[in-house]
Amino acid sequence: MLIKLFTVYVYLQAMFCGCGSDRRNSDFERLRKAYDVEVQRIGRLDSRISESSGLAFASDSTYWTHSDGGSLNALYLFNLEGELLQTVPLQVPNRDWEDLAEDDQGKLYIGDFGNNANTRRNLQVYKVQPETKTVEDTIRFSYADQTDFPPPRAERHYDLEGFFYHADSLYLFTKSRALRKTITKRYSLPAKGGDHTLAPQEELRVKSPITAAALSPAQDQFALLGYGRLYLFEMEDGQVNFSGKRSCLPIARTGQAEAILYLSPNQILITNENGKMYLVTLNSKE
Repeated sequence: MLIKLFTVYVYLQAMFCGCGSDRRNSDFERLRKAYDVEVQRIGRLDSRISESSGLAFASDSTYWTHSDGGSLNALYLFNLEGELLQTVPLQVPNRDWEDLAEDDQGKLYIGDFGNNANTRRNLQVYKVQPETKTVEDTIRFSYADQTDFPPPRAERHYDLEGFFYHADSLYLFTKSRALRKTITKRYSLPAKGGDHTLAPQEELRVKSPITAAALSPAQDQFALLGYGRLYLFEMEDGQVNFSGKRSCLPIARTGQAEAILYLSPNQILITNENGKMYLVTLNSKE
């Protein structure tokens, strides 16, 4: 029953989205005041790629993705025509892979940290060398502020679907399962193997649960993806936090979008669980 209710909630968020509550509660600006925005559907992924849930560069014209939890434990190489170019099986389980990040050396990080019920105690990130198709390390972590598994329903903020790499750290943005008050918590995780206990660094109230995260090519902005919304945060002095200028963009009809990647400073690729691909183009009015 709860899954059905959440599915309806997601549908309504995506179809009838707006940023009014985000502006009122968290001082988001209207992105369309500063940008001309185009949201274009550009194609569909090969049907063998089910529920695309993370994105990363492989080359200038090819990209990596993976499927959601319970699917094949593999990386998929594809292009913007949606063609599946390669399948790379990995020798680690796909309990609930939710996002994909890439460091400065081209190594990939697979976030096996989906936690719908807020009950998981085996959260981890796999560090992968795509050239050799090997898992080099496992980064395990837990939340210092989670003491109940699960917490009371109003405090279920420990699902996780979005992260990115920046300056030797992985920045994590949680997905709230508390429907009445939706927040995202930000954590920082060292990008190296071992066991880590993470304290929350800050939190922000948002209308939509967060489903993916990405860092801009210039590393001066990051984006969080929600259902029917795109949140943009300007970075000051290379710092990843919520204190800089932030904007909200309604992106209706993108469905249950679960993955995001900057293709350029003003173009963002989005994929949803049905395999549809969208390109968001932001042209400054200045």
